[in-house]
Amino acid sequence: MRIAHVTDVYLPRLGGVELQVRDLATRQASAGHTTFVVTATPGPDPDDPPVPVVRLGAPGVGPYRAVRDHELCRVLREHRAEAMHVHVSAFSPLAWSAARLAGLHGVPTVVSVHSMWHDVIPVMRWYARRRGAARWPVDWAAVSTAAAAAVRDALDGTPVAVLPNGIDPAAWLAPPVPRDGPPTVVSVMRMVRRKRPRPLLHALFALHHAHPGRVRAVLVGDGPLLPRLRADIAAAGLTAGVRLTGALPRHEIRALLAAADLYVAPAHRESFGIAALEARCAGLPVVARRGSGVADFIEHGVDGWLVGSDAELVSTVSGLLASPGLLADVAGHNRAVVPHLHWDAVLAAAETRYAAAARLQDALVRA
Repeated sequence: MRIAHVTDVYLPRLGGVELQVRDLATRQASAGHTTFVVTATPGPDPDDPPVPVVRLGAPGVGPYRAVRDHELCRVLREHRAEAMHVHVSAFSPLAWSAARLAGLHGVPTVVSVHSMWHDVIPVMRWYARRRGAARWPVDWAAVSTAAAAAVRDALDGTPVAVLPNGIDPAAWLAPPVPRDGPPTVVSVMRMVRRKRPRPLLHALFALHHAHPGRVRAVLVGDGPLLPRLRADIAAAGLTAGVRLTGALPRHEIRALLAAADLYVAPAHRESFGIAALEARCAGLPVVARRGSGVADFIEHGVDGWLVGSDAELVSTVSGLLASPGLLADVAGHNRAVVPHLHWDAVLAAAETRYAAAARLQDALVRA
């Protein structure tokens, strides 16, 4: 099958959607499909791209650029696309245009939503109704149960499947590192407001005050809030207890997870939580917010713990520091049991969605 992945954001811009689209298209190509990416993000292209990339749009700043309908249709025709996989966050002009054109260009189309719409449902519902999105001949999906519920609400009850992100669990499971010193709590995120690094930092401060010298923390990631976070740590006098690394390559993150004891995911509007899944695959127990996408692969009391507030997060982690045996039991389970969101399962789920999209196009032709 010739599959076009349409996404406003793509490499060399770094982010969760960009890497997932690259990995999905690459895995599908390895499985025998012909895949390519259509994006509005400018280059440069890598010297050895895993899949071909078509970059569209007028000159501008950033990935969001005007793309004419006929230009996108031309690319689909020239590359003989047999299926189109559209990747949407919220503001995704190219992706929304591709979904809207599904009935015109006749290519079976799956629309995957990668973000949580809970806080923007009124806006998304207004846009969807104005465009008639619920009537488009596309198969709607989202990356988690929580994300799908909000999309379904915005589309006035239109069916929305779950098509999760994928991971190679074995790539994250490293031999355990001998522990030296107090337990280490780790978190990996972009340092932006919606990921909630400052509330996490304040929670860590509370843990340090309650358990002086008994816990250390490492926060990985870059973003506009990083200087403010560094200032907060200095003002609290906790530079020895809380470390900010900035962005790290994957192999360094793997090494850090192998040496840690607990992973914390503080965002309550986390659509999926790929970093938390990577930590789970590395064998770490995970503490995350209830109602986020992380709940699709963290069962409370089995793979980790789900909490309803920052205060509950602090009390849960505090209790775990006092119960190292419980922490070790969950870590042992996570090292022994492979999570269900591996690439074989995700590729099969994508095939199911493409088949559903093809049936919608067949029904359109027969109508």
